[in-house]
Amino acid sequence: MLERITRRHALTGAAGGVAAIALGRTADAAPAATAKPIVSRGRTKIVVLGSQGGQQITRLTGSNLRCGTSVLIDVDGVLTVLDCGCGSAHRIAEAGYDMNAVRRIIITHCHFDHVADLGSIAGFAWSSGRNGADPNRHLSVYGPTGVKDYERGLKRAVRRSIADQEGPLAQRPRFDRFARWHEMEPPRRAKRVVEHSRIDVRAIRVKHGGIPAVGYRIRTPDVDIAFSGDRGANGDSFPSLVKGVEVLFHEIIDRDLVIGALKTQGAAPSFLSHLINDHCDPETVGRVATNAGAGTLVLYHLIPGNPAITDAAWTALVTPYFAGQIIVARDLMTV
Repeated sequence: MLERITRRHALTGAAGGVAAIALGRTADAAPAATAKPIVSRGRTKIVVLGSQGGQQITRLTGSNLRCGTSVLIDVDGVLTVLDCGCGSAHRIAEAGYDMNAVRRIIITHCHFDHVADLGSIAGFAWSSGRNGADPNRHLSVYGPTGVKDYERGLKRAVRRSIADQEGPLAQRPRFDRFARWHEMEPPRRAKRVVEHSRIDVRAIRVKHGGIPAVGYRIRTPDVDIAFSGDRGANGDSFPSLVKGVEVLFHEIIDRDLVIGALKTQGAAPSFLSHLINDHCDPETVGRVATNAGAGTLVLYHLIPGNPAITDAAWTALVTPYFAGQIIVARDLMTV
């Protein structure tokens, strides 16, 4: 059983390039929904679309069971999607939603594992709403420096499809009118990005190597949540943004396991440095949550997402530094 596989076995499998530890779809590894959500309440439902961290899509990293990082926030049936990792577009449908209910996409940074499905979600939200739907509907995309580059590249890459849909296929509204892209330079002090009766979003710069990146604090009528995105242990003001937050979603890396495996594989020193300095280990994650006063900590963007690492193992890494409720994210989980 996968529950009996230790971190040492996981390390051995990773170093040897053997994916056998990721083969079983046990109850512990498979996508699942919580029987009684801890965070979702009232008008607000929070669904994890993807819980895998990193830019490798392999059975070894667990991506045969976990899609790339993405979280859906449903308030009154109006959807906000935070990050669009690989597979997240299909997960929206698997979670029981129609793509044309997505009205807002919020991006933490433009690493590929956070924007891989951005074009798919934006495009299908547009085309899924045809045939008599509101011709004035629109989708707003928010993110740090790099989002406008993505917009330009997407429109160029699929310009023939857009032209065909807007012309012979009579798609309305036009894509330029439907998808509205808002780029910000990562603010060093909290900045309000979205202000709405359903959802309020503030952003702040986080340190993630050389790429512009932000974390978010999001309030709905029912819950106050923060999302770290990808960040290193030092050098940003994210802890100030999350003071007093109810629920903290934070990325996490099992640094000893990952670095040991990658050293054995001969990974470039610069990549090892990135993993060490630009992601947060369990102690850092736990202390950030404790200092924030969060009641619930959700571990997401798991590195590695390998199912050989059980929920209990992830929790045990953090509990010395955080005494509150810990949830280990899984795809299609309603938290």
